[in-house]
Amino acid sequence: MMQTITPTLLRNSFLFKGVDSDILAEVAVHCQRLELLAGETLFEQNSEPDAMYFLEAGQIHVVRQYRSGQEVILATEVPFYVIGELSLLANQPRTGSVVAVGNCDLVKVTRDTIETLSHQYPDIALKALGHLGKRLYRLNLHVRESAIGNIQARIATVLVLLASGNEGAIASEVNTTQLARATALDADVVKHHMAQLVGEGIISVNGYTVTVNDLARLRNIAG
Repeated sequence: MMQTITPTLLRNSFLFKGVDSDILAEVAVHCQRLELLAGETLFEQNSEPDAMYFLEAGQIHVVRQYRSGQEVILATEVPFYVIGELSLLANQPRTGSVVAVGNCDLVKVTRDTIETLSHQYPDIALKALGHLGKRLYRLNLHVRESAIGNIQARIATVLVLLASGNEGAIASEVNTTQLARATALDADVVKHHMAQLVGEGIISVNGYTVTVNDLARLRNIAG
């Protein structure tokens, strides 16, 4: 049987560490309880974010599916993990699906509740931003340290990001040196792989201007 939502329970989540108990008592009133049975999906990859969750009991898999059909378990998380907060705060589609490994108890906080409480209690938002900043910093270091596998995928990812919303033409000031910095690669390595993309007709290069001719194929390479 799930326990009552209390300030102590909420404080187990890193987002609420250091927040006063009287404020957390008010937050608890707006939270909802949720049970997830083993094998059930909390939300699907690419779905629109409408809430974030705290895993109180149980275990979940964070699963990402790629265009090739391959599914990869990105993480297995245990109690007090915060689920879906980054996509919610960034207002971006979910980057993976969340599936219950066993029966799970969760606490749900909707977007409307977060916005209301952030205005009412700015201290919550400030502390949450501080913790999220530290988390993103650690993630950034992890990515830089571990991104040594598919070099072309790294280059393709940056090109996709630059081309998105720019009608496929990347700004003229973007050159191989900047791409090398963005991907943490040697400039000569970037030139070599860019030449391969040009040879396959995926991109065109005219001076410093890069044009994406086949965004779908580029996204497929990026994964």
